[in-house]
Amino acid sequence: ALSQPQIRHLLRLLEALLVCGSRKTLTHLCRQLAAPYDPKAAADFFRESPWQVVAVSGPRKRWMLHKFLQLAHALHLAPVIQVSVDDSLGKKHKDTRHLEAVSFHHNHTESTRRKQVYSNGYVYVEVHVQIGPIGFLFDTRLYLREQTVRKLNRHRAKDKRLRFRSKCALAQEMLTELFDLLPSGHQVYVLFDAWYASAKLIKFCRRHRWQVICAVKSNRRLSHKRMDHHNQSLRNKRYQRVTLQALDPSRPSQTYYVRTVRGHLQGVADEVCGIISKRHPGDKHPKYLVCTDLTLTVQQVLSYYQRRWPVEVDNLYLKEALGLGDFRLQSFEATEKWFAVVVLALNYLQYQAAVAYLQKQSPCRLTDIIRQHRLTHWRQFMRQALTQLLGSGDIEATIEHLLPAADWAVT
Repeated sequence: ALSQPQIRHLLRLLEALLVCGSRKTLTHLCRQLAAPYDPKAAADFFRESPWQVVAVSGPRKRWMLHKFLQLAHALHLAPVIQVSVDDSLGKKHKDTRHLEAVSFHHNHTESTRRKQVYSNGYVYVEVHVQIGPIGFLFDTRLYLREQTVRKLNRHRAKDKRLRFRSKCALAQEMLTELFDLLPSGHQVYVLFDAWYASAKLIKFCRRHRWQVICAVKSNRRLSHKRMDHHNQSLRNKRYQRVTLQALDPSRPSQTYYVRTVRGHLQGVADEVCGIISKRHPGDKHPKYLVCTDLTLTVQQVLSYYQRRWPVEVDNLYLKEALGLGDFRLQSFEATEKWFAVVVLALNYLQYQAAVAYLQKQSPCRLTDIIRQHRLTHWRQFMRQALTQLLGSGDIEATIEHLLPAADWAVT
């Protein structure tokens, strides 16, 4: 769906995102390229170029899902897919006011019971697909508060007004896309934390014949009784000890003390298994989970719920390695395009890591893929420089030809 000039812009930006080791603003990215690249042309690729996000994200999602299912078949993995739903807050400077995707959001990570924290930044909802040891980021959607949407729509034409969508609605949109692309014959488990454990989202997953494993808050009612009250009523019941190996092999295993109870969540017709998990018998703040698949053991439920960790890894690489939050694009639509390009770069790394796992049968970190990609670029650059130097014999002319940007080597 992209024209050839648009594809060239896209490839230049993807290479710069992977090779650039400093900040990922468009100015810094353009300075990293040996070939001249105007930052204004790069900005116009997001602001003025008439392409839609679906032109990049649609083929990307179809291709990645198809390839990972092929890799899972080659690895003889069980047809079990864990789909994780989560959201993340990225901070911007507190004085940033004119970027439409940036506003103040509740920071539930830094907030406490006594003090609520609000941070200026952007929020996105994400869906991650995990098949055994391999997985990839399926999609992301930018989230705007309802108040922010009303404010932006005051200055927009009727045909360009934004529509408010809650985080759960954004998650449902992405899960619907995944359901349409996923072939039959796979057992799907949708994983999310207590912020998404609404009856509406759980019933949505069950209508698609997907199972749900999620955390719930202590005041959530199971068979008309709060989860923390179930914890009190079961205080004389013996614990079931469950030992889980961390996803990182270098970290030690963790033992949890678990009790279970069955019942019906309020607003959900299907019977579920409630799990009360403690880090030690005296833990006064246990973790509460529910699972709609009653055939699973507690060990399996907790090990499946562990598969939410790759979502946090995605956030780390998106923000730290690929500069997701370094955008300075004013319009909301341009920021959505920026997100589509950065997610495409991450998917490239995840696919390379999955291929390496197929070849070596051992996990490969994305940092190793980035380092190998940069090393390949450096070898190509050195080969080109030495070839030109041997042909001309003029060192200064070779430097001027290959380093047109004065600060390329410095940055």
